[in-house]
Amino acid sequence: MTQEFDVEALGVGLRVRVAGLTRRDVRRLRAQWRRVSGRGATAATISVVVGDGVAGADVRGRDFDEVSVALRQVINLRAIDRRREDLLMFHAAGLADPATGDVIALIGASGAGKTTVASSLGTALGYVSDETVAVDAVGRVHAFPKPLAVKQRHGLNKRIAGPDTLGLLEAHTPLRLTRLALLDRRDEKVAPTITTVGLEEALVPVIEQTSYFASLPSALQRLDALVEASGGVHVIRYHDAADLVEPVSELLRRRGAHLPFPGIVERSGSVADADTIPPGSYGRAGVDDWIELDGDMLVLLGGQISRLSPLGSVLWAALQALQAPQPLEALVAAAEAAFGPAPAGSARVVVEALLDELVAAGLVVAGPLPRA
Repeated sequence: MTQEFDVEALGVGLRVRVAGLTRRDVRRLRAQWRRVSGRGATAATISVVVGDGVAGADVRGRDFDEVSVALRQVINLRAIDRRREDLLMFHAAGLADPATGDVIALIGASGAGKTTVASSLGTALGYVSDETVAVDAVGRVHAFPKPLAVKQRHGLNKRIAGPDTLGLLEAHTPLRLTRLALLDRRDEKVAPTITTVGLEEALVPVIEQTSYFASLPSALQRLDALVEASGGVHVIRYHDAADLVEPVSELLRRRGAHLPFPGIVERSGSVADADTIPPGSYGRAGVDDWIELDGDMLVLLGGQISRLSPLGSVLWAALQALQAPQPLEALVAAAEAAFGPAPAGSARVVVEALLDELVAAGLVVAGPLPRA
């Protein structure tokens, strides 16, 4: 007999269709997902089969525990895939101040202790998620209080427990992200410490723990705005999750920059191809996004982030500000205006060589060579 229930994961309606479980076990499975129970239209169906079943099921397992673990992963993956082009989604535990709705995203790779932190702190702070903190373009957090995969005291297996079973507080909307943090869990016993770094230092570890970063429009701008609203990225060094209740609560209570975010600018390409550029001139290529970081430009193109040198940043800014292809002489003049006069002829050689590198990287488009 097939039984069904609906969930709403990050705003995505999903129907779970179960075969091979008793009514009692389906009620248990549904209870795990109570906090994200479905309320509207469904976008897709997830088939769950216990036992031998049929080929092609989305989730299969030998018993209740196996399918509950697998179902948790499949729902999470389906949700983040559907929202890949509109939500910035961190691989993080999310907790909220019950009084203000301010949310901290505790970012970390597998093994950093996100689930343990969420279950330990979620009895004092609102439980937002143990794995995916999703933020829209103006900083609102979409709660995803899904079941948690809890390690057993003996053995390596995990069992799924709903947040109600664990006594975790509900996070009441509206929610907004006001703190970004990186978890640094140590094997040795240490007292919790919190240090704050800028986006430059935290960029790589944060992006590595962000789902589909390159698929998101204005991804760099949105991340930059979140870091600004957070007052930097807070690196939390700890050993025991239970020791973090007060430090994390205090961090959430700190007065800091709050939303609304700075305006997000649509990044569109200024040139279509080399045929539109006059001979001996250069234009900015179409890229996905860019920001200025400590005077240098960070450019996102095809999933790759390039940090331009100071001279490269000046040339890029000149092409962007003028919104039209520029002859080499104009770009040499921009370089000398920024860095001062160079010995005769050397500025042209250096600028032309760097432009060749930017062309090779796909960040600048060159017109045809001038005819002799």
